[in-house]
Amino acid sequence: MDVVDSLSNWLNEYVMGRVLVVDDEIDICILVTKYLDNKGIKAGYAVTIKEALYKTTLTKYDLYIVDLNLTDGSGYDLIHKLKELRSQAKIIIITAYDGEAKRALENGANYFIQKPLSKKTLDQALHTVNYA
Repeated sequence: MDVVDSLSNWLNEYVMGRVLVVDDEIDICILVTKYLDNKGIKAGYAVTIKEALYKTTLTKYDLYIVDLNLTDGSGYDLIHKLKELRSQAKIIIITAYDGEAKRALENGANYFIQKPLSKKTLDQALHTVNYA
């Protein structure tokens, strides 16, 4: 890989992204980012809160899709930090935990999806937050 390819890959992943998927399950990150890319939406992913916050310093994301159960903390902790850094950003929560919708919305999320994810529920969430 030459320097131009490396720079292009870096720009696509870190600078030009508009959606950041944050989930400790790498398969979900890859599936959701590829689905969004196929819809023409630039997306990147992070598997930890630390990585998500680092990427947020590099890129002005306007939508975050966040799991509640992350290896280095709670998605709720991340929501609060993201709202401080990017107050206008929309946040969609995805989780396997039942009964978290009300709490997620009270803590700053704009939409809640209970896993398992489907294209239909993801499209509905994107539409609801005026992103698709």
